[in-house]
Amino acid sequence: MDTIILKEFEELHIKDSRDISKKIISKDDAISLQSIIMNNEPVFKWGHKKLIAQHWVGTISLKNLNIEILPKLHGYVSDSELRNVLTKMILISHQSPSVKDLPGMVTTQKNSLLEILIDTFLNSLDKYVKEGLQYSYRKINKNIPGVKGKILFNKQFSRNILNPTFFWCRYSKFTDDNRINQFLKLCLIEMSKATMDNNNKNRIRYYLPIFDDIKIMPKDIALSLELVFNSTNYRVEQSYTYGKLFLKNIFSTLSAGNTAISMMLFDMNSLYELFIYRVAHIIYRTNVIYQLRGNYLLQRKTDLKKFIGLRPDITIKRKDGSKDIIDTKWKIPKSFSKESDAYQMNAYSTSIDDVKRVFILYPYTLNSKMIDDYTFLDRNGVKRDLLIRTVDLMKILDWNDFIKEFESILS
Repeated sequence: MDTIILKEFEELHIKDSRDISKKIISKDDAISLQSIIMNNEPVFKWGHKKLIAQHWVGTISLKNLNIEILPKLHGYVSDSELRNVLTKMILISHQSPSVKDLPGMVTTQKNSLLEILIDTFLNSLDKYVKEGLQYSYRKINKNIPGVKGKILFNKQFSRNILNPTFFWCRYSKFTDDNRINQFLKLCLIEMSKATMDNNNKNRIRYYLPIFDDIKIMPKDIALSLELVFNSTNYRVEQSYTYGKLFLKNIFSTLSAGNTAISMMLFDMNSLYELFIYRVAHIIYRTNVIYQLRGNYLLQRKTDLKKFIGLRPDITIKRKDGSKDIIDTKWKIPKSFSKESDAYQMNAYSTSIDDVKRVFILYPYTLNSKMIDDYTFLDRNGVKRDLLIRTVDLMKILDWNDFIKEFESILS
């Protein structure tokens, strides 16, 4: 399969025939790609004889063509480094807060984000399978030739009136055909359809027979499944987390011309925000709140009704009772922060109780003149601090150094 690797906001040129070495796609490719809409936004925008990638990253597979979109970070770095950074951001952002092993430590040798995620799932599944599938008690309602458990008299009288040798019963069965294993089997089947990597294909073929006697959970039920993990089922939590991440973000559709498209895409604005929250949570644990609710900008005098809710990205509660507010912005301003961003941070600092400092965190850029400490002007003489900082995401490749630097940014 042909592969084109792009960065955010990079261009694909359109001609009669495809030339991947020059990042040229055919007109049919362009028609397929421009039809992809995520959250009511096009993944690619039309230009003059070109398509321009937007803020969505991940992989898109058309007929004989794979397009990988990677985040645009400052300075030249290799595609493999960018892919590793993106993979670690995705895995860390979507892991359960109770998971102790950081997925940032995984080896990312595959040359596709999709294949890396499948490989990560299979690695966690391998541990789970080696220790044995989880068994649990499951309630079963069944018409059987003999009494077992509790007779369901309503069904017995309505359905077995002419068949007195059978009994509708409800009983518990200790079985591996339970929700978690049904979920994992669905993941394996969906991944077998999506993967193009021979090693991943072979591993999936190896695991599927282990789940032979287990039903397949419908995808809509799997996407709404919320499991509670405890001392009896904790060992399957990572497999569940990566499987859920895959199912939520793998999409299949038909584009114009009936070209089948499969894709796994992430909005970098949301991913950056969620990643920064997870990192803050790793450091500050329960003192971090994601999208704090309950604060408003306006209150009507007549009935005290409140308007315009304020929901900062990240709130950190300090030991002295004060709060730090962090707002993430996945963009690099040309000169200074947008006025609307400054107004937003001013609203946070004045309308939320006990706010001591507000931060705007941008991705790292060299020689940015705006990186500094500022004070909102207040005619009453009250000083409220705005700190503008950048986060060097390339340092994720050395996780311990990245954590230390992140702590220093907020210290």
